[in-house]
Amino acid sequence: MKSVLVCDGVTKRFGGLVALDRVSVEIHEGEILGLIGPNGSGKTTLINVISGVLLPDEGRVIFEGRDITKLKPHERVALGISRTFQGIRVFPYLPVYYNVELPARSVFKDARLARARTTWALTVTRLLGEAGELPVNLTPYKLKMVELARALVTNPRLVLMDEPFAGLSPEEIGEVSEIVRKLNESGIAFIVVEHKLRYLMKLAERVVVLNEGKKIFEGAPDEVVKSEEVARVYLGVV
Repeated sequence: MKSVLVCDGVTKRFGGLVALDRVSVEIHEGEILGLIGPNGSGKTTLINVISGVLLPDEGRVIFEGRDITKLKPHERVALGISRTFQGIRVFPYLPVYYNVELPARSVFKDARLARARTTWALTVTRLLGEAGELPVNLTPYKLKMVELARALVTNPRLVLMDEPFAGLSPEEIGEVSEIVRKLNESGIAFIVVEHKLRYLMKLAERVVVLNEGKKIFEGAPDEVVKSEEVARVYLGVV
């Protein structure tokens, strides 16, 4: 299976703290990879390194065979990497349509193509009915959908999702999972960081576990739940 992304021996330090310690991860085309671990294990740091928000102190990030380790975030978006955030990052008083169109215009210089991509992203995330609405008036679930639409509108081949289920009901989590599966079937790969393991294990095909900046396990969801080391890490974690 062809790799879409390879993190090769990635290390990131913040002063004396080693947030990532020689982490190597490979994501295949059209795969949903779950990334889990306790708070402070390095999950979001790894997402930030992949998206270009942070540069690693050591190691490389390879996307579709190209070394992107030193590229800026907007350059990675143009290549096909997009993301959502733990905290919603939208313009609260800009209508949903324009929130989604802005990143499209940053990638596609053709205004018609940007508009077409915006309509597509709003349709996929079931937001067309709220296109003229202000995000400040939306529910947490709809705000998550605006975030996802903004990630999808740039035509990514890899989407990084940071805690997409946080604050959602089981029914809403089911809807998010359904949308991700359909997008995945179209060929988009996903890395999903999530604490709600019961739902993530139903979505991900493979899971990587981080603890204290190190990769301690990698395997299928049913293998993760049998791992004694993972059980020790999560002892007492709901």
